[in-house]
Order: sequence, then structure tokens, then C-alpha cells
Amino acid sequence: MNEFELIERIFSQMQAAHSSSSNVEKGIGDDAAVMSLPAGSRLVSCIDTLVQGRHFSADWELVNKLAFAIGYKAIAVNVSDIAAMGATPHSILLALALPQRLANEQWLTEFAKGLFHACQLFGVTLIGGDTTRNDSLVLSVSAQGLLAANTPAIYRSGAQVGDKIYVSGSLGDAAYALQHPDTAVGIELTHRLHMPTPRIQLGAALAKVGATSMIDISDGLYQDLGHICEQSAVSMRIHLDQLPTSNSLTSINLSERLLYQLAGGDDYELAFTLPAHIEPPIDNNSNTPVTCIGDIIAVANKIDAATNLRPELYYQSQPVTPIHPAPFTTWPNLTGYQHFAG
Repeated sequence: MNEFELIERIFSQMQAAHSSSSNVEKGIGDDAAVMSLPAGSRLVSCIDTLVQGRHFSADWELVNKLAFAIGYKAIAVNVSDIAAMGATPHSILLALALPQRLANEQWLTEFAKGLFHACQLFGVTLIGGDTTRNDSLVLSVSAQGLLAANTPAIYRSGAQVGDKIYVSGSLGDAAYALQHPDTAVGIELTHRLHMPTPRIQLGAALAKVGATSMIDISDGLYQDLGHICEQSAVSMRIHLDQLPTSNSLTSINLSERLLYQLAGGDDYELAFTLPAHIEPPIDNNSNTPVTCIGDIIAVANKIDAATNLRPELYYQSQPVTPIHPAPFTTWPNLTGYQHFAG
């Protein structure tokens, strides 16, 4: 049995153990998948690529150890993008560039278990993909979601002056775990790095109550909120003392913790805006906490309204600036994850 036959066997066994979406007319096994969409619904699509040595460890021992988590996270990060549009995840396509050293039953079985576990949790079906050989591990996942005819998509461009800014869950956990994997706190937070929870129900509920803008926090809160600022031509006032913090991260020095929360990335929480008179929906099933961290304000300088807009930071009601950087000792580098950095 060659590597590709092994992959087909393992994935076919896993697929058979999981129920497929009733909207999938033809999934794995042909040149392309065929889906029937509910009347009036719209298709929402995204794609993410995870590269060994860039998005997860280059160390082969860790890649072997984290096979389940790599499969899970490849699905979760894409589903999070679908949730950020207010859509319901539906299906995925997987392109797998696989090193020969990982083309063995043990690694592929654990990887497939993680992938299909995520599919089951998030209600998506693997409907096809492609496999090739490569020197390092590369995964590209394309996800599809559905929006009902009367449900608006939530874009980054709809924030209005006077809106309140919210985030789900807690911030900074994954980034801390990545940088401090062997510390007690880092070990406590490892699951937040390797097994993020996309906020599907919250995203769908926000589309129904009238959220004006939304983004999933993948590259760092400050950088990702900047995308809303730029595309909505607004500014923001963010209160650092209101950023939601997990119990584990509260033990970390304040300025260090804030850097992870503002610029660390890998949170896969939702940041969104709502008109001031609308309360965020309560998700009784997942008990996902939602925290108000600031509000949308007008751009002070209209000349800069189309470019380089970033949130304004406040701490204890005072502006945080390069001249008065408290609670930081000096103005911090808040650049989030840079996909093309060296």
C-alpha cells in the first residue's frame, strides 16, 4: 500500500464514521464536490494555509506529538472566519502537502482524528481535496458556510460612530502559551493555542441582532481592530483595563500581559460592534462571555480617514501615548502577526 492509498483508506474510514451533510450531493471520490443549497441562501467561502515552521513548529518531534491538534486547528481557524461573517459553517475542502516521514498510519490516523473531531464539533463535512508530497507539512483548508436569505452578512466596513465594541472570550492566552510553553501558566493555556474554539453560535446570533461590523482575532486585537477602523473610516477608543483576561493570565505582569492581549494573535475570538441600544446576545449553550472594551468614535483628522487608522488606547480613563505610555514603560510595538515577515 503506497502513501496515497493509506491516506484514502484512513480518511474514508473516518468519513464513514461521521454523518455527512444532507446538502452534499457528491463529496469525496470524484473530480469535484456537488452541493445543493437551501432556497435563497448565500454561500460564504474562505481559505487558510498552515505551513510548518511558520504557523506551527518546524520540529519533527512536536509535529508528531501534535498530529491531532494540527488536524483540529486547520479546521477551527477556517470555521472562525465563517463565524466572523455571521454565517453557519457547512463544509470544507482539504489540500494536504505531506512529507514522506509523516505518511504513516500512526501520524495520519491522529491527524485525521483531530480533523474529523473538529468537523463533528462545528457541524461541517469534508467534501474533497487533494494530496501531494512535500518536504515540509503544508495544509490548505477552504471552508464554506451558509447565510439564510433574510440574514445579512457582517462585514468589517459597517462600524458607526457611537457603536460599542465587544470581544468574546478572553485574550492573550494562546500567544502566551506559544512564547512560554514550559512555564506553569503556559502549560495551563496550551489548549487555547492548539485547540481554539470558533464562536459559531455567537457569530450567527450577531448577524440576526444587527451587529454592524465583525472580525475574528487571529493576528492580534490591535491590528485586527485596525482593519475595522480602516474599512469603516472610523476610530476607536479601547480601554485596556477592560480587556477580558483568563484566570491563568491574571498572574502575569500587567504590561507584559497587555502586549500578548493586544498583539499576540491566535485568539480566534470575535471582535464586533453593536449600536449602543442593542445588547449582545447571550449564548446559553456555550456560555461564551462577551465584554465591552470601548466605543467607535469619529476620525479626528479627516485627511487620514482612508488610511492608517488605528484604535486609540486608554488606561484608567487616560490616553496611552508615546509621551505618556502608562501602563507601559515605553510605547510598545503593537504590530501583530505579519504573514510576510522574515
